[in-house]
Amino acid sequence: MEFKFDPKQPYQQEAIASVVDLFEGQPADADALETKLQGALPSPDGQQSFDIAGEVGAVGNNLLLDDAALLQNLQAVQDRNGLEVVSEIAGGALDFDIEMETGTGKTYVYLRTIFELAQKYNFRKFVILVPSTPIKEGVSTSIELMTKHFNDLYAEPFDASVYSGTSAEEVQSFATSTSVQIMVMSIHALRGDKNSRVIHQTRDKLNGLRPIDYLKATHPVVIMDEPQNMESLLSQSAVGELDPLCTLRYSATHRKTRNVVYRLDPVDAHDLGLVKQIVVAEAVQQGADAAPYVKLESVRNDKGFVARMELAVRKESDGSIERKTVAVKNGQDLAVVTKNSAYEGWRLNELSIEPESVEVFPHGWLQAGETIGGSNDSIYREMIRETIREHLRKETMLRQHGIKVLSLFFVDKVASFLGEGYDNNTADGDFVKWFDELFREERDKSAQWRELLPGDPVDYRRAYFSVLKGKKGQKDTFKDTSGVTAADDDAYELIMRNKAQLLDENEPVRFIFSHSALREGWDNPNIFQICALREMGEAAERRQTIGRGLRLPVNQSGERVTDRGIAQLTVVANESYREFADSLQKEYRDSGVSIGLVRVGEFAKILMEDEKTGEEKRLGFAGSKLIWDELVERRFVDKDGKVTAKFAPDTIDFSFGPKPDFFWPTDDMVQVMLNCRVERIVKSDRKRVRRKLNKEIYSSPWFEEFWRTISRRTTYRVTLSRDEVIDNAVNKIKAEQPIQPLRVQVTKAGVKLVRGGTKTEEKATRSAELAGAYQLPDIISELQEATSLTRKTLVDVLTRSGKLSEFISNPNDFIAMVKRNLLNVVAASVQDGVQYEKISGYIYELRELQADGAEERDLFMDRVYEVQDKSKTDFDYIQIDSDGANAPEREFAKKLDSREDVKFFMKLPDKFKIETPVGPYNPDWAIIKQDEDGTDRIYMIRETKSTLDESKRRPTENAKIKAATEHFKQLGIGSEDVPAYAVSAPGSWNL
Repeated sequence: MEFKFDPKQPYQQEAIASVVDLFEGQPADADALETKLQGALPSPDGQQSFDIAGEVGAVGNNLLLDDAALLQNLQAVQDRNGLEVVSEIAGGALDFDIEMETGTGKTYVYLRTIFELAQKYNFRKFVILVPSTPIKEGVSTSIELMTKHFNDLYAEPFDASVYSGTSAEEVQSFATSTSVQIMVMSIHALRGDKNSRVIHQTRDKLNGLRPIDYLKATHPVVIMDEPQNMESLLSQSAVGELDPLCTLRYSATHRKTRNVVYRLDPVDAHDLGLVKQIVVAEAVQQGADAAPYVKLESVRNDKGFVARMELAVRKESDGSIERKTVAVKNGQDLAVVTKNSAYEGWRLNELSIEPESVEVFPHGWLQAGETIGGSNDSIYREMIRETIREHLRKETMLRQHGIKVLSLFFVDKVASFLGEGYDNNTADGDFVKWFDELFREERDKSAQWRELLPGDPVDYRRAYFSVLKGKKGQKDTFKDTSGVTAADDDAYELIMRNKAQLLDENEPVRFIFSHSALREGWDNPNIFQICALREMGEAAERRQTIGRGLRLPVNQSGERVTDRGIAQLTVVANESYREFADSLQKEYRDSGVSIGLVRVGEFAKILMEDEKTGEEKRLGFAGSKLIWDELVERRFVDKDGKVTAKFAPDTIDFSFGPKPDFFWPTDDMVQVMLNCRVERIVKSDRKRVRRKLNKEIYSSPWFEEFWRTISRRTTYRVTLSRDEVIDNAVNKIKAEQPIQPLRVQVTKAGVKLVRGGTKTEEKATRSAELAGAYQLPDIISELQEATSLTRKTLVDVLTRSGKLSEFISNPNDFIAMVKRNLLNVVAASVQDGVQYEKISGYIYELRELQADGAEERDLFMDRVYEVQDKSKTDFDYIQIDSDGANAPEREFAKKLDSREDVKFFMKLPDKFKIETPVGPYNPDWAIIKQDEDGTDRIYMIRETKSTLDESKRRPTENAKIKAATEHFKQLGIGSEDVPAYAVSAPGSWNL
């Protein structure tokens, strides 16, 4: 299988641009410029220092921007990304944090960022630092898989290597090559000194220098993958020895943040559909007090021996049972401590510190971390059964899509799988026996399932454990490991290198058993079920567990599948949905991710119209803070960000109160706050429904006529007034603040470019204007490529603006400013001048609709409307795109369902898209309405919005609505009294 990568994912492009734009103003020919300017301006101290780069012949990265310019760029990036804008660069170092949720393509983003930095600024040397062998293996595999993709995107030759630490000379070609160089390196290769690491030892073949000298001579851009595992002082000093141009830190969970430039947290990832929906299937013992549960956490002797034990405690408030950690002293009766009769006769007889253990009568001794009654054999059997059942159901759904389904079991110990056996074929542990038995039993319940997977269960399961190599003539053995030791590496390498093979439909393995695959670096996109056959108690274990299967699935063509009805990860848990969701939420919060809370910057990405320019822009952190502070003041949110009972958007006439004197987008605010709930990320399988197609509708002649009418293809053309474009562009450019000139400084630290002139307090400095110092970029070609305007139009705009002197003194910033204004002017003109005409063909063929409609989809009750009159529409459940009982879509669906004059209605599928000047557009509803005398049927298309007031909608929304109005008008639908296309909103449904 060849993996395919989409280069146009907006969130990935934003993450890449967030880093690239940090260096805005950096000239691409920095080396030539520095050489020329150093010749023109004398060194401040008149001395030439030892140049190690020249000594080794290194071709390195050269940053000419000063800290003030970098801070200005950082602030601009943070503001547009809705992050708190800093007043200074944290730590005084160019360390930048990029936060991306697990499964969203973090590795792709930083690898592509390398090519963008190389293309725009001519940076050539990059070191990727990783904390462990599995991640190093994963990065190396990713580079191999993406090489063709990057070669197609960029005409940029590159070499990628993995630093082994065994040969000192491997750094030489990295340092001296003129092409882009990517070196993947473990932090362990850097940490230490000349006695413990080759990289710090002098070598004759390196002219008596150390390998580290060659690397630091290039001033590499250092990319840290999972930097939270490289936070020790030793690791930080090791990174510093590379003398990096900057450090880019990519992780989902930063323990310590520096200068955050981009954030895509779990809420964002799930909201945008970038990862699988998490579904929890419960396999808990019925009646929590049916059997005693005891887990020993610790034993202490502060003021007498005390054992901290997790027990099933009866709550006084409602009599329900919950697991809770309590302190128990020697001799205490557990039934009294817990108020739970299941512990009748159970007591603590003896406690020990070394080792930490207790004697529980009548069970016996219990070591710290051990459990009694947590998940007995019957529960584990049911968990295995539920996983197999869910797997077979998914296999039935997805085989036709070319999507292979994988299930992952985490076992408590290797012996539970292997038993007395030594490999997959001889394994006879309890889990293997139960799996084989239950697989046959469940498969035999359906002829379709027997046909899908007819083979022996042993062919479909495979275990990955760490191997202890046997002595000569003896078999290898397997062992339990923690997941964080070198002993795990062989198991990880095997499963990593088999990733593509596991996804191949011809590979029979579908069920994977592993003991410790819970650390960063291992995952597989087609894991659809995860079953933890052990207690889920350790810190962050739930988050780590789901992280192994969050990536969107791929089909046999290597393409990602984003359909939310397919992309679902089912976690079979030995706890209730509520317990799992609450514990997962706590794990996120403990790692600094505010799941379930409304953060200060939560509203920053809401789009608004700039009052001065008319541009669509994000609200930003400052605007979000105004809203958040007001919500706290009005007690909709408490000071910790927890939503209060006062926030009840499902109630009739809910309101946030009077509008304050700043931007107050109530509909967007409601949706943002609803999206913060943990229920948006984790759902119960009991709330899952499967939609059913009314097949008769799609095959009826009246529907065929209806569909062919509304799905006719059109083309549009745009008429622009050249004079109007020039006038508007010139006016906007003239209204811009003056572009600060760049000056060049030669200091003891080297040549730096400075916006707005020199700083008076710097003594050892020589400075000069940059204007005319080097060849200017081709501004006309750059603007023509970005806007498609003619050269003559661009020349007229530039000359009439009266600002060409600013281009000469600061070309990069000037081009960026002009480009932004031209694009805005063209976009506004396009909206007003669009004209559609009907052409042959259909935007979505009826046969495609029939095939797609027949496919099974899983939906969730909180995002569907259950149709009452099922003869009036194509499915029994209609998917709703927004939360809340009073969401406009839900209210409109109820209205259509109940009105007698509406003969048919349907939610238009995602593939039904018309082309507009501002991008593809998918309308909401297609409707057939009887006219007043009952003789004719009227076809109409409707878009549901919360308001008819254009000023309260985003500019792009209004542009698409204008375009859709013209498109459907050309199809000849609607009537004299009923428009073909219109917006429907509460109070005015336009039916």
